[in-house]
Amino acid sequence: MTRRSSWARLAKDRRGGITILLAGSLFMLAGAATVAVDLGSVFLAKRQLQGVADAAALAASAGGRTAVEALLERSGLAGVQLKSLESGYYSADGTIAVAERFLTGDARSTATRLELTRSTPLFFGRLLVGRSALDIRARAMAARADAAAFSIGTGLASVSDGLPNQLLSALAGTELNLTVMDSQGLANLNVDLLHFADALRVRLGRDGEAYGDLFNRNIPVGDILEAMATSSGAGPASVPLRAIAGRIPGRSVRLSELVDLGPMARATNGSGQPNILLDAFTMLRLVLSPPSGTSVPMDLRVAVPGLTSTRLMLITGPGQARSPMLSITSDHDVVVRTGVTRLYLETSVATALGGIASVRIPLYAELAASEARLSDINCTDGARGKGVTLAVTPSIGSVALADIDTAALTDFSSAATPGPAVLVQLLGTRITGYANVTLGGTQAQAVYFSAADIAAKQPKTVSTQDLTQGLAASVASRAQMQVSLLGLTVSTSPLAPAIGAILGTTAPLIDNLLNSVTSVLGVKLGTAQVRVHEMRCGVATLVG
Repeated sequence: MTRRSSWARLAKDRRGGITILLAGSLFMLAGAATVAVDLGSVFLAKRQLQGVADAAALAASAGGRTAVEALLERSGLAGVQLKSLESGYYSADGTIAVAERFLTGDARSTATRLELTRSTPLFFGRLLVGRSALDIRARAMAARADAAAFSIGTGLASVSDGLPNQLLSALAGTELNLTVMDSQGLANLNVDLLHFADALRVRLGRDGEAYGDLFNRNIPVGDILEAMATSSGAGPASVPLRAIAGRIPGRSVRLSELVDLGPMARATNGSGQPNILLDAFTMLRLVLSPPSGTSVPMDLRVAVPGLTSTRLMLITGPGQARSPMLSITSDHDVVVRTGVTRLYLETSVATALGGIASVRIPLYAELAASEARLSDINCTDGARGKGVTLAVTPSIGSVALADIDTAALTDFSSAATPGPAVLVQLLGTRITGYANVTLGGTQAQAVYFSAADIAAKQPKTVSTQDLTQGLAASVASRAQMQVSLLGLTVSTSPLAPAIGAILGTTAPLIDNLLNSVTSVLGVKLGTAQVRVHEMRCGVATLVG
């Protein structure tokens, strides 16, 4: 047989083709697997090196090269080298390109930029690239800034009845069964923000996650309340928190909408971080507040000693109601706000006037958002010493003795149209009254917190100059009444001053109720309460 015929016969033979293809495929799969092992190893090494670089940049801001070298020694990563370390100034100006925000040689020298390198071994890739290791690098930048933690709200009035339970149950959409002792216990319990966050991370299985990433998640309300209870210990206030947690299924909250963590967002542990305390009642109210763009109507019947009957309608509205109530920041443009609320109160009071059994008193109030902004942080021992100044604008709005279309209260897109209120209508006699107190045009007021004020957690209250007394008392003193008899207006009647006197004596009772309601909801017309929780000078944060 000739060689040519042998090759021809082999060329025509189709047996064993699959075996050859399979062998080739296995070789390709093995190659891909070996490359994937090396890529995964390099990616992990890169992640580890970046974490060390971030920590080293923060350490360098406080302790320079010595602190960086000490941290690298403690990191446990072998072969890490500090390639470069620069001091300069970081500009947070958004109009400047990110790559140009770090200025070397600047006299202010409040920022540090560094680069780390490390050699990571290749297991199989050396067959492809001819090298046994790959050099990786990581860069980080940190800047020091003065920061303050501050919040806005109202002080919780003394809890002496079931009103807090009614209001919070309405926000939750289910009966919470809070007793007076439960409400008072929650108001007296301080929750450490970071201890709470640590407990929440453990509960969600995200231990070690950055606080900012945690707060950006949609977290079930039940888990939030359970974490509040855990962080508060075994005290009596943990009992109602756990009970409420089991009654609110299916609701979730993004905590970043309630608290702006600022420079704390990238932190993974509370060591060296500000100690931020919130009372559990306020935190519970914030968690139960409606999400942005929605309104929650409440129609409550409230028993008030001295008043025959009381109907209270509250509508917590959309818009700025979900603005953070607390912020940790050095940015003077950050603003925290209270909510937006419409309130309608219809009450009646018994009277001894001949033929008139009771007087009807309807009040309508619009409570706009009050605001606080960081104005200045003084970290030097000047004339006033170290301290923080906030620019605070109290809630502006209006309160009226008036009748209103209650069906339109949930429509925040249009203004309410209050009209004269019918106070008495009996046997052809009709008495109407109207008064409207409008707060507007107030400028922000500077509120200074000394270091002693901050250490004592001392709140400060800012009020407008328009409202010098309670809501009801203000409208009662300005009420204009009109008496009609059989459809004819009577210019002079002894009933008008008598009804006016009843309004005046009833106003304090109504004001006590309104103060309790607005305190529970964290809003109050013409008033804002602010607090600086902590002031930090030279806080280092990652900026790149």
